[in-house]
Amino acid sequence: MAGRRARWSSQRRLSWRWWARRLPAVGVTGVVVAVLLGAGLASAAWLSSGGGTGSARGGQALPPTTTVVAGSAITTGLLHPGTSGDVKITVNNPNVYRVTVTSVSPNGAPTAAGGTGTCTTTGVTLAAVTPGAAVPANGSATLTLAGAASMSNASENGCQNATFTIPVTVAITSA
Repeated sequence: MAGRRARWSSQRRLSWRWWARRLPAVGVTGVVVAVLLGAGLASAAWLSSGGGTGSARGGQALPPTTTVVAGSAITTGLLHPGTSGDVKITVNNPNVYRVTVTSVSPNGAPTAAGGTGTCTTTGVTLAAVTPGAAVPANGSATLTLAGAASMSNASENGCQNATFTIPVTVAITSA
C-alpha cells in the first residue's frame, strides 16, 4: 500500500471531477431529506387537539297507560261474594325503551256495568301486586294478575252478572 494514497486522506485534493461524480447522489439525498421533513411538517399541521364541552340531552320518561282487555276485567271464573278472581289489564308503554312493571295498585272505587240491577256497592277490591313483567319499547303487554280481585259479602244483589272496571295505577321502571 505504499505509494498509494489513502482514499479519504487529508492530503487528497477534492477536484471538480470528484464533486461532479457525487453531486447526483448528494442531490437525491437532499431531495429525499427535504421531502421527508416537509411531510413531517404537513402531517404535524393535520394533527391537532383542543378542549371544549360536549352536550347530550336526556329524554323524558312518559307515564304508562292502561286499558282493560276487551270484555271483562275478570278473566277466569266469576266473582261471587267471598271469592277472588284474576284481573287482566293491558299496559301501554309510550317510551322508546323497554320498561318493567313494578307494581299495579288500586286507584279509586271499582264500578259495575251490565248487572241484574243496581250495583252501587260492588264489594270488589283489588290487591296491590308486583308483576315484574316487561313491556317492550313503544309497545304493550297484557298482564294477568292472578287472584288480585276479590268480592266481599257487602256486594249488592244487582251486581250479579256485572262486569267490573277497576281503576289502577301502574308503576314502571326502565328495564
